[in-house]
Amino acid sequence: MRRRGAVRSVALGAAALMVSGLVGACSGSDEGGGAPKLRGEITFGVLAPLSGDMAERGQDLVDGAQLAVAELNDQGGVLGRQVKVVVEDGGCTPATGEQGATGLAAKKVVGVVGGLCEDAAVAAAKAVAAAGTPFLVTSARADRVIEAGVPSVFPMEATVYQEALAAVHWMAYRSTQQVAVLDDGSPASQRLSGLVTDRVKADGLPVSRQSTDGPDLAKLAGTVTASKADFVYWTGAAGPGGRLVSALRQAGYTGHFMASSESDGPEFLQAAGGAAEDAFLTTAAGPKLLPTAAEWTARFKDRYRRDPGRDAMQAYDALRALAQAVRQAGDTAPSKVVDNIPRLEDFTTFTGVLRFAADHSMTYDNYVIAQVRGGTFTLASKLRTD
Repeated sequence: MRRRGAVRSVALGAAALMVSGLVGACSGSDEGGGAPKLRGEITFGVLAPLSGDMAERGQDLVDGAQLAVAELNDQGGVLGRQVKVVVEDGGCTPATGEQGATGLAAKKVVGVVGGLCEDAAVAAAKAVAAAGTPFLVTSARADRVIEAGVPSVFPMEATVYQEALAAVHWMAYRSTQQVAVLDDGSPASQRLSGLVTDRVKADGLPVSRQSTDGPDLAKLAGTVTASKADFVYWTGAAGPGGRLVSALRQAGYTGHFMASSESDGPEFLQAAGGAAEDAFLTTAAGPKLLPTAAEWTARFKDRYRRDPGRDAMQAYDALRALAQAVRQAGDTAPSKVVDNIPRLEDFTTFTGVLRFAADHSMTYDNYVIAQVRGGTFTLASKLRTD
């Protein structure tokens, strides 16, 4: 850490510093040469659901942020000050999200990380707008957060369009000749299937698109197989996706099958059974898929006696990013911290360099391609070279 300030006169400085109790802080270490003594505090806020169905994921998020704080303090804090966090229950509704964010803003936090449920995250983003408090939304999908148009809010998840691009990129990489895109009729599934279909068409490949809300999967599988498609992309829910790939294999389909991030979970694997083997998945990167997170996972497990989820990883990276923005600003004023978030210098997460575009979406998204091997999801490609 670079020291600041000129050397003071020993005669003047020693007495004054002894009286103020700042000798250790100014010297940067204990008399015995131990860790730095940190002057004052910089407080960040953490917003996470701490009760209800999402409480386990919420605690994972909090633990990730707390680990980042502990390591920052071990490394000398930020601007010579100790880092701490205060936590508010953001729940999963607009009302609880707004209430939690308002509570954090009232505590004059330097920045906020968190936001797991989409409705709560959007409401929280609007609540911090008046104070201009920087808010890195760690786990809620980016689209609605971006649409809220809050200048101080930056999502650390990718957009639906970026998932579509990841899927089409992988199709091209697998030398696909003809694509079948299937959705379950829900708005989110249809939006993704539409984006993928349009992108495939733009690339000059033949593509068919079909919406289904639960017809005879065997009949659907037969139709897809007869179409000579060699790549099937499913954008719907996990359970039907698993049953679909099973029906396709039973119908004799031998091409590639890929599902969207909606199928990232045990329900897909259970529904598909052995037919899931070698299936691909577009999904946001988590610690189980990233070799770069192995050492961090071990540190997390040593501290909390359990494996981290991706909410913990996202919160860890987000809090570090806020700390870096404070360092670059040389100040904790919200406006200065916000100004530095889009131009973080040489800051990397577990998936690579963190950059934000003009609309505050991530320039480099965090989608990866997973593949089912031995009944579990493994990393097939990070889709990026940095």
